[in-house]
Amino acid sequence: MAETDPAVWTEPQDQEVLIRHEDLHAHVKAVYQSAKVSEEHAHTMADLQVETDVRGVHSHGTRAAPGYVRRMLNGHTNPRPEISVTKEGGSFAIVDNDGGMGHLGGVLAMEMAIEKAAKTGVAIGTVVQSRHFGAAFNYAMMAAKHDMIGIAISSSSPGLAPWGGAERMLGNNPVAYAVPAGKERPLVLDMASGVSAWGRIGTMRLYGKKLTNDWVLDKEGKPTNDPEDAAVLLPFGGVKGSGLAIMNDVLASVLPAGIATPHRRGEDYDGQQRGSHYFQAIDIKQFQDLDVFKDEIDQLWKTVRDAQPREGHHRVYLPGEIEWLKKEAWIKSGIPMHEGHVKNLNDIAEEMNIPDRLEPIG
Repeated sequence: MAETDPAVWTEPQDQEVLIRHEDLHAHVKAVYQSAKVSEEHAHTMADLQVETDVRGVHSHGTRAAPGYVRRMLNGHTNPRPEISVTKEGGSFAIVDNDGGMGHLGGVLAMEMAIEKAAKTGVAIGTVVQSRHFGAAFNYAMMAAKHDMIGIAISSSSPGLAPWGGAERMLGNNPVAYAVPAGKERPLVLDMASGVSAWGRIGTMRLYGKKLTNDWVLDKEGKPTNDPEDAAVLLPFGGVKGSGLAIMNDVLASVLPAGIATPHRRGEDYDGQQRGSHYFQAIDIKQFQDLDVFKDEIDQLWKTVRDAQPREGHHRVYLPGEIEWLKKEAWIKSGIPMHEGHVKNLNDIAEEMNIPDRLEPIG
């Protein structure tokens, strides 16, 4: 199914080349190590970012690596953070990420939430003094692999207009859920509070594509379809997305760090400095029989997937299904990546005096 489903392509499209996921992992890991990131942390970063690319979410995958490295070189991000647990109880933990990439503190916080939830049923891990953490689904999936429901939310810099507003004020706070199934794949929802992630707008710019006028406003507060003119992001679903952004901010920003996104202003917060994150694990078997739960999720998959599709739609997909199909296909075929994406990864390798280059398949 993965190789024939119209939602997935295994041949490079216009402006794309195919890259082996193993080669991409080795390349990105070497780039991070050249910036003095430890081998363990470089491996973790490469794991999470390549997993993001192989699921087709290039806006939050390795495309960000050159920017991450340059921020390490200019002092914005700590390449060798001394990550510590500053406070913990039976069902919670607070992790200080020491200015390092959010991927690192995020993994530790979710690991601790999973361990504690196995004892208490529900546990939360928060992270402070962090940076961008990439794709939220990675952390939610950690819990799903342990037969738990996982939730991950991050703070963000002001970039989203509140409902009815025309200025950057709210964070485009991402939230992800992952739910284990039995024979089916886990359900995975990863979404931002805005119409799109800023990274996806960057992807549209990279491909030379236009937006629709409900995505962004320009610097004068007027709708535009040009990603080059994007200055303010709009909430998805109008007032609903605006409300979700505020509630996500309470969990991922106010609760762990004590400050809401509209107040994250000035040099101390530029580029998601002093970022914070929220992670939650729910141990299903402490609420009901795990097999019964998984069987019902499997049936949910089947019922929704078999729903009659609307005109113009091939079929109905469940949350995360298209990403699973892409991963299953692209692990075999190679990852379709924009030529500019690959060039930027090779350029940063050259800057860091790494001799090897990413080479397309074929």
